[in-house]
Amino acid sequence: MGIIKTHDDFEHPEGKIQLLNGNVLDCYPLEQTGEQVDNEVKLDATGTYFAIGKRMLAPTPVTEEEKSEERLLFFDNAFRFLQYRNRIMSDSRMFLCPVPIQNGIAYTGTSGFHCPTLGVYLEWWLNCETALICDGNGMKKLVYQIAGSPLSGRNSCGVVDENGKTETESIYPFSSLWPNFMRINSRYDEAKSLYQAYSLKQVVDILEKESLSLIDDMELENIYLRSELYWKTKDMPAKIRNLEDMIEHLKFRLLYAYRDNLKAIMAIYEEKKEKKEKREKEIDEECKELYRQLKSGEIDNKQYQKRLTPLKKEKENNIYLLREYRRSALEPLFPDLGYTISDVEAFFKDPRSAGSVKTRS
Repeated sequence: MGIIKTHDDFEHPEGKIQLLNGNVLDCYPLEQTGEQVDNEVKLDATGTYFAIGKRMLAPTPVTEEEKSEERLLFFDNAFRFLQYRNRIMSDSRMFLCPVPIQNGIAYTGTSGFHCPTLGVYLEWWLNCETALICDGNGMKKLVYQIAGSPLSGRNSCGVVDENGKTETESIYPFSSLWPNFMRINSRYDEAKSLYQAYSLKQVVDILEKESLSLIDDMELENIYLRSELYWKTKDMPAKIRNLEDMIEHLKFRLLYAYRDNLKAIMAIYEEKKEKKEKREKEIDEECKELYRQLKSGEIDNKQYQKRLTPLKKEKENNIYLLREYRRSALEPLFPDLGYTISDVEAFFKDPRSAGSVKTRS
């Protein structure tokens, strides 16, 4: 594994950032530029971790106590931030607000995930259906921390519910989560070190002070409906395959139970097929002879057509009768189940048909 590309080298307008939705926000330069963030992902020389590039990270809350307080503030207000996303995504200082959550995946470590911002989380939640969960009890949850293996897909991600309660869940497919987050996060690396950003506490204080009223948020409701539909149907393909396998197994067992009857039916079918093919060859020869007589002048076209037409009709009728037998021969044995000769042919080609049927485990 070499370098993982986390962004498309997008360039923001000078002194601004352009969001995924196309909106452009004015930014406020820092008096002293911070240390730059580089989320380029590379294998570490030791093979243990991935490097995060040559540059240092932008500052985040210094002490563990401060980080803990900020994380709790993030958990308690995660859904509030999502509801007021339009306000947050209209102010670069809110958008660039650092979130002290450490994400990471096996083999690459934490590179690509450094210095996420409130805006990064909002854009990720809005653009990744699997990052939003609606469980069977109607409780809505947001994925806030990514942790797992990009190869096996095994993961244990952090989620937070509407009450601020956190827990871990496995999200599948895991590949739907981390690439999107890394791409969005790395898009704003340069801005994180160049421009001013509020703290989470400042963002919360501003939202409380402004006392913004929530509008009927149909967009967010639609996002959750899509997410709910995804989570309810994500296992459907596997369930359908299991049902198909079960049907095939039951079908085989039923045919096996009547294998002696089926052998008799197949014998009749083979006899009919042989007679049909033999007569078909005879008709072809008769048609050739008629054509020879027409060309030699022994018969005229009227005589030719009069004798040819019944031969063609007989040939077509024989084809129809055999096809109809293939379709309906099993109807008396298996009423309304739609079995055909093709099913019986497939059954007798199955090696199991010669021995005993094993019980499905």
